[in-house]
Amino acid sequence: MIKMVLSIFCLLTSTGLGMASDMAAGQLMFTIGVHVEPLGETAQGYRGGRGDYRDPALFQRHVQYLYALAGVVERHGGALVVQVQSPFTQVAADTGSPVLADLEARGHEIGLHFHEGAHLGPDPERLPPEEWCRVMQEEIELIHAAGAEGPIRYWSGGNLYPGILEAARCAGLDIYGDWKDPRVQATAAETIGVVPWRPAGGPDPADMSHFAAHDPGGAVIYLPDGMIDPASFQEKRRIVREGGPGAWFSVLADYLGRSLAAALPDRVNIFHFTVHPGEFPLELIDSFLAEHVDPLVARGAVRWATFSRMADAFSAWEADHPGVEPRSGAPRAMGQGECRGYITFAVNVRDFVNVDESADTVLR
Repeated sequence: MIKMVLSIFCLLTSTGLGMASDMAAGQLMFTIGVHVEPLGETAQGYRGGRGDYRDPALFQRHVQYLYALAGVVERHGGALVVQVQSPFTQVAADTGSPVLADLEARGHEIGLHFHEGAHLGPDPERLPPEEWCRVMQEEIELIHAAGAEGPIRYWSGGNLYPGILEAARCAGLDIYGDWKDPRVQATAAETIGVVPWRPAGGPDPADMSHFAAHDPGGAVIYLPDGMIDPASFQEKRRIVREGGPGAWFSVLADYLGRSLAAALPDRVNIFHFTVHPGEFPLELIDSFLAEHVDPLVARGAVRWATFSRMADAFSAWEADHPGVEPRSGAPRAMGQGECRGYITFAVNVRDFVNVDESADTVLR
């Protein structure tokens, strides 16, 4: 018996012309984001993930990882976007840790990673944008108390809340990214691409059309992940479990290649991925940058940029191209009914007599 599991992911231009490799290449802006999770009790009295940043050993271990990762990226001419929240920020402020000030002084951007349940409690989507705004501002104040001096513009989180754009604007944030549905660990096809835009409405996993539509007057710029597989977040743990950390970086190399192929010469194009403190060996990240990113930077195909620099470049592009739809002509992931997909299939063998022969057939 053969069971076929269909996995649909394809790239089309909005005009239906196929892959962007047929077009003139554009430059890709690139960075690595870091998500610092809410380990322990947050400033609002809720508990986040496992572990506790009030354990000095854990806090220092992650601080040293951030310093070391920053050093790796700096050796390749790049900068990180380190996204933090309480209780990490509280511990940094209480202990006088200079980590955020040091990273900022070295050219890395500091942003907000906002796990809404850890700061707003259960069912945060029931709360009004004003309450979200108040708590997001509280978290931003803690980032400054921990040593960051520059403006906090970027946030990730709040992905199920239709009012997140309103709340973020109220809190002084204007750059958004890393959208996924945390319930299924997958992103929406409508958000996949390399060209930023200004969402016309907040995210709703049941209907992302308003979020995916561009509003020239929108206050928030969304930075897509690049040409990734919609199920990439869902598959990440399995890939690492079965193939080791290097297998995931092979996937990232493929996404980088797809994103570069999709980059248009008359647009702002971006690609980024996220790591967590201690998640991957630094040697692996160093090797990935040396093998895949450095050669592209050397030939001008890729340029390092923080999220704020990406957003500012997009704003400048908008000023030079009034009335132009930013993603027109840009490759993106489409729905199943709109394009051809790649078929991934598994063979379920119910043969207990000729197992070796069945296996040989599949291997051939």
